[in-house]
Amino acid sequence: MRQPPIDREVLEQRMAIPVLLAELSYKNTEKSVELMREWGEKKLPITPMYDKIVTEIVKCHNKNNTEAHA
Repeated sequence: MRQPPIDREVLEQRMAIPVLLAELSYKNTEKSVELMREWGEKKLPITPMYDKIVTEIVKCHNKNNTEAHA
């Protein structure tokens, strides 16, 4: 029986997760390790994990911008 094709967006998210975790590790090491464990333990599907990592990166970016303007 033939498997349905993998959604291209999900595949791209899956490939991006390690890169995003590495990026986050420079901004928030503790959070990146926490998320890396969740990823390794397969606690979340790909898209929610991707969204969670991106949200954390945005939070760090916004925090850095707020501190720079203070």
